[in-house]
Amino acid sequence: MGKFLFVLTRGMEDPTRVTRALQLAKVAKETGHEVNIFLTDDAAFLVKHGMIDNIVAPTGDEALSHYQYLIQNKVPIYVCLPCAKSRQVDEKDVDETVQFVGAPKLFELSENSSIFTF
Repeated sequence: MGKFLFVLTRGMEDPTRVTRALQLAKVAKETGHEVNIFLTDDAAFLVKHGMIDNIVAPTGDEALSHYQYLIQNKVPIYVCLPCAKSRQVDEKDVDETVQFVGAPKLFELSENSSIFTF
């Protein structure tokens, strides 16, 4: 099976990209692939409890259902630490599979992965 890294830079201002990135990560996981997610810039807001609840793509897809699947299936979600700090998002605000990391982790995750950016 493949190894995929989904990098998301957009937040609530772009519901289509948010929803699609999470949907494709979910499909990759459902089909047996190794999946990692890295959130940077405004995407750091998404892991804060309640922030993703009302994000809906024009197609009607809800980001929350995809996100919940990823959390329940323990897909690692990495968040850029400086991005989170500048947006006042910290460990008490997020689910257990979310980890705050620096840029070196992004390079580590990218090794031997197919990378999708949104």
